[in-house]
Amino acid sequence: MANGSIFRAIERKPAISTTRPERYTNIQRAADNLSRRNVDAAVTELINEAHSRLIVLAYERDDAAHLVNVDAATGKLLIPLPWGKAGYKKWGLAPSEADAFRRVMFSRQRAGLPLFFFDRSRRSWFLALADYPALPVLSEWNIGVGEYRAARGG
Repeated sequence: MANGSIFRAIERKPAISTTRPERYTNIQRAADNLSRRNVDAAVTELINEAHSRLIVLAYERDDAAHLVNVDAATGKLLIPLPWGKAGYKKWGLAPSEADAFRRVMFSRQRAGLPLFFFDRSRRSWFLALADYPALPVLSEWNIGVGEYRAARGG
């Protein structure tokens, strides 16, 4: 052991000798879990806000009733997506939030008729215009806290 590391070890001794960790109780565990649930609920609310706004923008039409942010022929989204590698910043989301959001969107695609779907051959996201020709009820597409937690991996 080098002399410098001996001195660092000795300097830490007073802090250790006065430490008094609190007991980790069931109440504290419950409070920690509740706190994590609240954080997850807040993040889910942010993601749902971005998702709802994207849905509204996807169905936005000009004066001639043409879609503005989606290619009407293919359904390809023409705006940055909140779960996209470059789009999350424009939507005010954190990278970890965008990653979880993207996992939710892929999970929904595997589960059935998604509103948005990814075409791997074209490496693009599309709006399912054939299945959902008009603006759907936004609340029906909200992401739940459980769905977010599963996508986040926790």
